[in-house]
Amino acid sequence: MTTSQRHLVEKAKEILREKGFTKDEIYERFWFKNYRISAVGWSPKQKVAVECSYCSPEKREDLGRFFDEVVCLSLRPQTRPVLDRYTPATSNVLAKIKLMLVEDENVIFEVPLSREELPREFLENEMNFVERDFQHFSKFFDALSHRNRLRMMKLLIENENLTMGFAEFIRDLGLNPKLVWENTRKLRESGLLRKNANGRYRCSEFGEASFIMLSLVLRRLRNILEDIEGR
Repeated sequence: MTTSQRHLVEKAKEILREKGFTKDEIYERFWFKNYRISAVGWSPKQKVAVECSYCSPEKREDLGRFFDEVVCLSLRPQTRPVLDRYTPATSNVLAKIKLMLVEDENVIFEVPLSREELPREFLENEMNFVERDFQHFSKFFDALSHRNRLRMMKLLIENENLTMGFAEFIRDLGLNPKLVWENTRKLRESGLLRKNANGRYRCSEFGEASFIMLSLVLRRLRNILEDIEGR
């Protein structure tokens, strides 16, 4: 966490103290649903969320259904653009394209694909996160960078119960036991694959979602962008 971020978190805690929360009622990096909130005040009388990074209108609305009050701070309130109000003057073909995750009718995550539409500090924070978590990303992309492992994931996704046994991989993929063992090991280390108590391999929820995203979402996104650029 940078000095400016730490300062903002301390400011968030100060706001919560002013609202009457004691030290034991204030929580940093509080997880709620799929959100990590910078600071939360939680008492029998009230619940207040304070977000120190970019907070989209959808996120504020979603948090507002549970918390009595949602406060959104900014690293540079005088100069930092607010994402949902920022309309850049650009010819960038990505400017109006966003990726969204929707649960029922609620948007739980939304991000534009254009760098120009992202507040600078928000983008820096996310890039710092990617750098800090490099080892995890490296394992993930390495696991899906080999044809045999992609074929294994494809078989699992196509299987009705998302499971397969060691011998089934050998039979259906025409691989020797050593290759099956090495490739299942890499998939398990990346978190894409789990091994049940009965010895059968199963897609993790993360693995299932990741493979569908890579094989369906990114392929369609690539086609859309190629079509836009070719106009």
